[in-house]
Amino acid sequence: MNDPANYKQVLSHFNAKPNEVRDYFLPFPKLLQDYPLDVAVSYVFSRVEVAKHSTIYCGIVKLHWTDSSLTSELVDIDHMSRGRFRDLFKMVFGKPLDGNLWEKLQEAEYVRDKIAHGKQWTTAQARKALIDIFDFAEGFNVFVYELAGFKSFGDLRGFKGRKESLSKETTRWVLKGMGIPAKSDKQVFF
Repeated sequence: MNDPANYKQVLSHFNAKPNEVRDYFLPFPKLLQDYPLDVAVSYVFSRVEVAKHSTIYCGIVKLHWTDSSLTSELVDIDHMSRGRFRDLFKMVFGKPLDGNLWEKLQEAEYVRDKIAHGKQWTTAQARKALIDIFDFAEGFNVFVYELAGFKSFGDLRGFKGRKESLSKETTRWVLKGMGIPAKSDKQVFF
């Protein structure tokens, strides 16, 4: 899509997305209409972060059969920077994130960073970032579904199926091999 000229075009683009994407960002239309644009951008990016963590968690549990409670605990304490997410994605799914998707995400994150860190940004940049994120979410769902059979920007109930999980002890070793440290492996700074 060309750069949207107003919030109505952003809303129209959002409404054209699949149901699971719209449901995932359910409060977005109201935020876009009733609050400053930076509020809508902040909300959307907080949901993107949730989806990134969920993707790693669900991928590990589903594809590597790890114990779900221990995996959740250790993925939650992992400091998942943007580069770390990209590395973990490749390790967990055995394939790097699609380059076009990564580029859309990076462009939108650039604008998000400006907003979050009090730098100069324009409404046109923010509108374009929102369009890019919704396109990313739709494409990412397709990409992850092809790799693992679930959609990160959607309802994740039943994503694992009925597979028997590994023991917690074995799960620790699997996660350690992926570079996800156990609590005792993590350094604590005071």
